[in-house]
This record gives sequence, structure tokens and C-alpha cells, in this order.
Amino acid sequence: MKIELIQEYEISPAAHAKIIDLKNRCFPDHQKPWSYYKQLPHFRFLVYDDTSLIAHMGVDHRVIAVDDQPRTIFGIVDLCVDPQFRDRGIASELLDKLSELARRSRIDFLFAIVNRARLYERNGFQGLDALCLWLRINDHKNYGAAVERIANEIMVKQIGEKGWVDGPIDLLGYMF
Repeated sequence: MKIELIQEYEISPAAHAKIIDLKNRCFPDHQKPWSYYKQLPHFRFLVYDDTSLIAHMGVDHRVIAVDDQPRTIFGIVDLCVDPQFRDRGIASELLDKLSELARRSRIDFLFAIVNRARLYERNGFQGLDALCLWLRINDHKNYGAAVERIANEIMVKQIGEKGWVDGPIDLLGYMF
């Protein structure tokens, strides 16, 4: 197994095709003909077994506002593992590698919007219930700003010394 960290602009068309296939198999209810869900991430971790892409995690480097206080984050996008390779610790290893990179990069938090929290809880994330503001984007269209309370889907992991504060979360962009 080989894990590659790659900047988005360096990914080849062939690798994008592999990402599309993996993402669509892992998220069958959200199939898209492109390698991302809402927007291109800044960089990705790609996991290969020989030449087969078996896991993927996109990452956005962003500032968000939590109760009007800026926090630097790595936002996790489209973390997925091929069903044949699940339950082998691959997703946890990706989260560990991202945590290490975040510490070296002086990032305050890892941030994810999730359907299932168990993986993230096992890896040191905490769930939040908060009023959120974000830009509604779907299929390359902007539908304006959204303001909504989100419960049981926001997961954060503190990396830096700045603590999380209670209050509204402004994603200052699209929802991951």
C-alpha cells in the first residue's frame, strides 16, 4: 500500500478518472462525472494497492469563523475507501497523516461534515451542534447563502492551541 499526498493541480486526467470511479462506488447516491462533490479540494491523499486506487481523501485549507473568531482548518472532503479494503485501518491512517501535516502546518482544527461519526470519534474528533453559514453550491451553480442549525454531522479535532468556542460557524465558503 502506498499513500501519496498530491496538490490538486498536479493530478493527471488518468488519476482523476480513478478518483471518479472510486468516489462513485463509495457514494452511490451522490454520483457525479467529476472527481469532487461540490468543489475541487486544495490537495488530496491517494492510497494505492499496486496500481489500483483504493482510498481517497480531499482536503481544503481554509479559514472559517467560529463566533466571529478566525480558525485555520483542514476541511476533509470525500474520504472514501474501496469496499473491498475497508476495516483495515486505511481511513484512520489517512486521518493520522492529515493530523501530522496539520501539526507541522500550524492548523487549528481538522473539520468534517459526516454522515457517520464513529470513524471520526475513534480518531479524536468531537461532534458539534451549531448554527452554520455557508455558500450553497450544487452542480456548479451558486444558490446563495444558507443559515441552518446542523446537529450530529459536524466533527472537529483540535490540533493547535486555539480552543473551539461556542457560537455560529461561518464556513466562509461552500459546505464540505
